[in-house]
Amino acid sequence: MEKDGLGNHTLSMENRQRAALTGIAEVLAFDENQVILRTDTGEIALAGENLHVTKLMLDEGQLVVEGKIDGVFYTQKKPRRSFFGRKGP
Repeated sequence: MEKDGLGNHTLSMENRQRAALTGIAEVLAFDENQVILRTDTGEIALAGENLHVTKLMLDEGQLVVEGKIDGVFYTQKKPRRSFFGRKGP
C-alpha cells in the first residue's frame, strides 16, 4: 500500500554535508560509508564518509543524513518478469 506523499521524492543537499530526502519508503541498509534507500520509483544510495542518519520519520517518508557526502546514485525500479519473460504483477 502506498502512503500519501511517497509517490514522488525530493533531495536537498547542503554543502555536501547534509542531505534531506522526502518520499522514502524504506531504509534498506546503512553504515558510515553508505545509506541505501527505497522509493516508489527505485533505490537511492548516498556514498561518503562518517555518514549518520540524524532524522528518520518513515511514516512521513523523511530522512536526513549528515557527514561527508561524495555521491548520490539512483537505480530505476525494474518491472518484474515471469519465468517466460512476460511482465508479472
